[in-house]
Amino acid sequence: MALVLRGTVVTFDAGHRVLDPGEVYVGDDGRLDAVQPAGQPAPAGFAAAPVVDLTASGALVLPGLVDLHGHLQYHTLPLWEAVGVPYLHHDRWVDEDDAPDYSTTVTWPAKVLGHAAPEALLAYIEVKALVGGTTSVQGAPRSTRPIDGGLLRIVDIEKLPAGRDTVLTAALQKDAEVLRNEIADKLDGTRVLIYHVAEGRRAEEPDPANPVSHVHREFEDLEPCLKPGLVCVHGTALTAAEFAAWQDAVAAVDPAERGTVVWSPFSNLWLYHETTDVVAAAAQGLRIALGSDWSPSGTKHVLGELKVADGLNAHELGGHFDDRELCDLVTANPGDALATAWGPQVGRLEAGSAADLLVLDRGQPGKDVYRAVIDATERHVLLVVSRGRPRYGTQPLMTAAGAGATSAIQPAPGLRRRVALDGVGGTGPDGGPRDWAGVKRALDKVRQDPQAAFRDAQDALAAWGGPLDDPDAPLALFGDMPEGEAAALAGTDDVPAGLVIPEPDALTHDAAFLAALDRSGIPELRRLEARYP
Repeated sequence: MALVLRGTVVTFDAGHRVLDPGEVYVGDDGRLDAVQPAGQPAPAGFAAAPVVDLTASGALVLPGLVDLHGHLQYHTLPLWEAVGVPYLHHDRWVDEDDAPDYSTTVTWPAKVLGHAAPEALLAYIEVKALVGGTTSVQGAPRSTRPIDGGLLRIVDIEKLPAGRDTVLTAALQKDAEVLRNEIADKLDGTRVLIYHVAEGRRAEEPDPANPVSHVHREFEDLEPCLKPGLVCVHGTALTAAEFAAWQDAVAAVDPAERGTVVWSPFSNLWLYHETTDVVAAAAQGLRIALGSDWSPSGTKHVLGELKVADGLNAHELGGHFDDRELCDLVTANPGDALATAWGPQVGRLEAGSAADLLVLDRGQPGKDVYRAVIDATERHVLLVVSRGRPRYGTQPLMTAAGAGATSAIQPAPGLRRRVALDGVGGTGPDGGPRDWAGVKRALDKVRQDPQAAFRDAQDALAAWGGPLDDPDAPLALFGDMPEGEAAALAGTDDVPAGLVIPEPDALTHDAAFLAALDRSGIPELRRLEARYP
């Protein structure tokens, strides 16, 4: 649908232009026809297009935010307040068996929901991202048949350019031989590999016979893949010398290219009490992007993660990044990282880019635009346009943008918005979920009797006579995280007795989330309390 937005346009283009006022022209093909100062002649074909005029309010128009690291299947779960923190590295917490244990707190709730209510689960987590202004998110679950991002772009499965699968991902480490013989050659300048590496504390393991830490060995194994298109998630244990070796290897292939580190500071601090040395990484020429990780140890979305980064920047990093550079972490930088595979599609407002847009309340007249983005909370998100379609926002702006059927949604007390779920797949016994109430009903039904819901889903899969990748096959989602010892030993029908699936995680950084931060005692994370009054 054609659409025009007029207001203060924060482009994040190569010149970081701020057009005040400016106009953004969304074409029928879901791409931007033009981004230009207001008052210039409109491109052809927009005479009858609806115009969303934001000039009186001072609202900001910017690219939809890009979350370059997540594990979506787990995004309905609350923060996991494990007792064994800080863990040494990523192999330690997955076998946590002290209450609250990992298996029944994280693995089984996500598994049951992914089998018994997959469409509702996907819809909930996509809406959760939209509430924070996110239009592209990484972390697709594995599935019995292909899925597609209905409300936003799921990076792993998005086909940009059209029809091509150009993004490779791996949340779990692969053998060195697989990386060398099966993955390295695929990084040919047209693909991206998003790969977890060196997630853990920088301290070496206390083993005199094996002084090099487990997570450092992961980086050594990755050596054949140190090429343009490599996106490393976490890298918390990497040193300045390793960052330099990585960027040198990339530049040796193409001097114009840069490697990308995805920084998830909340999750790193929550699990390990340390985070990535992003100053050292940036000093070596690597670009930095943000990822909110997953809800058991992360923020709700990258708008929240941006505040963690801002606090660390101010208090621990000596203000190394300015406000514009911090905002680049969720716009231009991840967009540029994905451009190796997709071309310049997301993260910058330019003619030809994908029409993924975020409208934010500026907060105060005249406030610096980049500081306004950093300070914005879910209450400042006024409109989100994904694939050229208005998907979430206030009722007046959704109406002005030409949204079709919408559902009422209250992400937080007193916060009223509308969400457009039309076109999202999946039907339940009552014909839903096609609206927000149907999404919540489907999840609640599973929570009421997890054993029965999981058994029914398993029976439906067993009764299906065709191939599981058939479009009509029952959909089931599978997590991309380690399952933990208890879950690995259990059979597929052995849902733990008395399993409790918690209520879906709040869509905003609410009182329960902030109370958990208090209990954690992690000072770098407790600063978030002041950001969400």
